[in-house]
Amino acid sequence: MKLKLNGWDLSITFAAAHFIPGHHKCARLHGHVYALHCEIEGDEGDDHMVMDFTEIKRFLRDIADTLDHHVLVPGGDGIAKVEVKDEEVHVDVAGKRYMFPAEDCAIIDVPTTSAEELSKFILDWLIKEVKFPETVRSVSIGVDEGKGQGAWCTRDL
Repeated sequence: MKLKLNGWDLSITFAAAHFIPGHHKCARLHGHVYALHCEIEGDEGDDHMVMDFTEIKRFLRDIADTLDHHVLVPGGDGIAKVEVKDEEVHVDVAGKRYMFPAEDCAIIDVPTTSAEELSKFILDWLIKEVKFPETVRSVSIGVDEGKGQGAWCTRDL
C-alpha cells in the first residue's frame, strides 16, 4: 500500500532563492516556489493504517517554514566555499562572490542546492527525526521547483 502527501494540495510550500554553480542558466541567483511531497510504502498495521499522516505533515511543514524566504546556500562538500563572519555569509564559487546577511540564509549540508540534492537531504532528515512503524518498507521525498518539475529520492527502511 502507498500513502501520498502532495505539497501543492496541502500547502506545504516555501519560496527561496538559490544558485547551481556551473549550470549554464541556473548559476545565476534566482528563486522558486517549492513544494514538498512524501510517499510511504508499507503494509497496514493492526490499526488498519500504514502510518498516521500527521507526523509527516508536521515535519514537512517545519522544513518548509525553516527554508521559506531564505537564500539556500550549499554548505556541504561541494565547490562552494562558505564562511560565516560578522553576521554575514560569504560564498565563493565558480568565480563569483556572494555576500548575504546571515539571517537571510539557510546553509544546508549539500554540495549544491539542486532539487535532487534537496530531496536527498530532506529525506535523510525525515528518516532521522520520524519513527516509522515496522510495516513501512520505503519512504520517498519529492521537491518541486514549481509545478510540474521536481526530483524524488527514495530510501528503503
